[in-house]
Amino acid sequence: MNAPFQSLDSWKAVLVPILIAAVIAALAGVSIQLPSRVYPASIIWLPSGLALALLILRGREAVLPILGGLFAAGLLYVYQAPAGTPDPLTTFLAVLLSYLIAPFAAYWVFRQAASHRNPLSDYLGFLWFLGAVTLGSLGAALPITYLASLYLTEGQTPLNEVLLFSWFAHSLGCLTVTPLILSLVREPMVSRLFQRPLEWILWLGGLGFILGMTQHNVMQALFLLLPLMTWAATRFSVSGSMLAITTSTYAALACVFLRGDADISLGMGALLSETLIITITGTSCYVRVLLADRERVENSLETTVEERTRELQITNFELKDEIFIREQAEKSFRRSSRHFRALFENTSNPIIVVDEKTLIRQWNSAAEALFGYSRDEALDRNLLDAFIPPEQRDELAWKMTKVQNTGLTRDQIETQVNSFDGTSHTLLWNINRLQEEDDDAPAHIILIGQDISEIRETQNQLHYLAHYDVLTNTANRRLFEDRCRQAITSSLRHGHYCALIALDVDHFKRINDTLGHDAGDELLQELARRLQHNVRQEDTIARLGGDEFAILLNQVNGAEGCEKVARGILAAITEPVRVPSGELIITSSIGITLAPVDGTTYEDLLKNADMAMYRAKKAGRNNIQFFSHDMNTEMQRQMDLERELREAIRSGQLDLHYQPIINVRDGRVVALEALLRWNHPSRGLLTPQDFLDVAEQTGQLQQLGEWVCHNACLQARAIQAMSPAPVTVNINLSSRQYNHPQLATRLQRIIDETNLDPHLLALEIDERVLSDRLDETARTLDRLKKLGIGLVLDRFGSGLSSLRLLRDLPFDQVKIDQDLLQQAPHEENTAAIVHTLINLARQLSLTVAAAGVETAEEDAFLRGAGCHLLQGHRFCPALPSSGLGELFDEVRKGRKLLPEDQFSLPLRHNPSGNNHH
Repeated sequence: MNAPFQSLDSWKAVLVPILIAAVIAALAGVSIQLPSRVYPASIIWLPSGLALALLILRGREAVLPILGGLFAAGLLYVYQAPAGTPDPLTTFLAVLLSYLIAPFAAYWVFRQAASHRNPLSDYLGFLWFLGAVTLGSLGAALPITYLASLYLTEGQTPLNEVLLFSWFAHSLGCLTVTPLILSLVREPMVSRLFQRPLEWILWLGGLGFILGMTQHNVMQALFLLLPLMTWAATRFSVSGSMLAITTSTYAALACVFLRGDADISLGMGALLSETLIITITGTSCYVRVLLADRERVENSLETTVEERTRELQITNFELKDEIFIREQAEKSFRRSSRHFRALFENTSNPIIVVDEKTLIRQWNSAAEALFGYSRDEALDRNLLDAFIPPEQRDELAWKMTKVQNTGLTRDQIETQVNSFDGTSHTLLWNINRLQEEDDDAPAHIILIGQDISEIRETQNQLHYLAHYDVLTNTANRRLFEDRCRQAITSSLRHGHYCALIALDVDHFKRINDTLGHDAGDELLQELARRLQHNVRQEDTIARLGGDEFAILLNQVNGAEGCEKVARGILAAITEPVRVPSGELIITSSIGITLAPVDGTTYEDLLKNADMAMYRAKKAGRNNIQFFSHDMNTEMQRQMDLERELREAIRSGQLDLHYQPIINVRDGRVVALEALLRWNHPSRGLLTPQDFLDVAEQTGQLQQLGEWVCHNACLQARAIQAMSPAPVTVNINLSSRQYNHPQLATRLQRIIDETNLDPHLLALEIDERVLSDRLDETARTLDRLKKLGIGLVLDRFGSGLSSLRLLRDLPFDQVKIDQDLLQQAPHEENTAAIVHTLINLARQLSLTVAAAGVETAEEDAFLRGAGCHLLQGHRFCPALPSSGLGELFDEVRKGRKLLPEDQFSLPLRHNPSGNNHH
């Protein structure tokens, strides 16, 4: 956008100097061409005037263009020099020196005398300008006179005349050209140049008349130019006057030297004529500058008078306003006094004025209400001794002294105050200096109080909520982390141990589900109280969430000290807890880690304590485990297993194996139990016991369960095609699957997607999974029953509520607990229990099944007890889906079953995106 303008500026920077030099050279050519009777002098030397004007206007910027123009003028002079002149080099140097001296010497003298004045700005500046032009022109005449002395012979023009003519030529050039250019620069508008057109016409007529008279008597006509120029100087603008004076001067020169008498245009007559012209021109210019200066002074004086008048008027107005303001201030002061008294008495904030000895001098109504003392009772009492607690008196006294004796005008302090009835309030005091009218008197102190008791109480509550657990009154995770970091830093600095203990309540969820959340909350509160009674005051107890607690032990005596504290905690926790329904005995798993031995960061210690606590759970719960570095290896193994399990789900490494369930009477396969297997690329075939714990901890259990349900239903249709008779497929439901609120909806969707008859699907539900809330359990099972799915009560006999479950819940089949089955052939009591359970189920028209049949004794016992269905390795191990074709071929032939890979069932390896739950 700016490129064209930049280009234009660069061209201007080049063309303007060239143009100036060309104009100077052109004016030199004109001046050389003018006739002169005294060679080598000219009538008028115009370039000096232009060069001097440029120097005054542009300063150093004009030097190079002027030098170029004058250099060209010197060459032009040498080129046109007549015969008989000295050698061209001498002539050129003398002429060039003369041309340079006139403008530069005049400019230098003027600037030395008048500094930065403009010659037309005031009369004194113009006088300095005349003097500088006179000296500069005289200096310029000297080289010309020297040049004339080289070739003029005796009898020719005297050298003094050459000197005078050359002097006058440069002077006239400067007196006519320089003021004209300077005035046009100051007043560039043509409208100002010809402001009085009628007078201009008359003036030009007068000039023509005078020029006409020069044909008769030149000298007399020249004298008439003085009133004509004076007329122009007094009536026209500065630029117009200079134009008129210059025009008159050039006209007079033309009359004298172009068509005047020979006697006048030669010798002393010419000198007298040119002297007269210079005098008239200089006088006229001076008169115009003097008038302009007087106009400026008059305008300045008028402006000053107007300003002074305006200032007097403003002062008068201000004086009136000041009187009015004083009157209003007095009224306002009286009004403010009344308002202050009313405000002082009626404000809700206590206001107290004390002297330099902290004796009370003023006491408002709010102070009476807060402290319980009337004004008369409070006056002359010492504020500090009477109402401020001893531990805060020194600080308040120091604050008041600082405000009273230093330049500080106000300060703040928060203190407790004691009322008449013994209550304590928190007040924020604004302490201000109250200077009396007598400046020599000691200043009083005014204290304005704000009761912030409720604000501080709210802040304390917010601080408590931000750092403590509301339920148990123990530290929360944020405060616990902060204290742990401080303890770790201290242990590293001072070389002692600190320990972090992690613990939770074993089977707390079961307690919550059985007794309700209110009872669970009371249990957590009691647990927190017991923990606080078994640790030191400098130790920190925190509830991290749910039933998880953490304890920070500061400066402990190594592992022995930690174990001693942990065993005391474990013993305290296992003491019976009273609940509305009786007594409850709880246990806890405790993990311990030491700093800086096991770690030097809070994150590492918390992770280590958690790992130790989970190791305690795996070790049978209700015990203590110290962190060891092999736990990190175990944790890494679990993390690797988690990652590999995700990859297994994604890449199709999972498979379903099926174990036949046979009818006792005829050995017919009536059902298949679907069992999840993982074809691990490096560890071989893995059973659910190898990876279900990891899946549950990482949230993948729902996804795995839905994958099993979908693929079992999908393969169940292929199984019906292979089997000579309908075969039910049994699926085990995990606790998370059973408790999912969308269980029935998901199963309905899977059945619809796979187009499976729901009567060919049965769900095996562990008795321990069922909630003790029978109404909720019944609603869940009813929703499943309405889908047409068979319901199997797995591990029947393992809980305490088996009989009630059979009576109230819609099960179709029960499966005897395998632990009971293994003991029944050898223990009479266990055998009696199994007989009772089987007879009870048969009385309720339920099918009885037994899993895990391994030996002939177990087989015989179950057949004798009346069991309907049997399952176990005695009959057939779990087969991959590819071996079911061979199984059913053997069944059709009536031969012994052999698990050979003969038939591959359809298997969907990757769960769809909608099944990732």
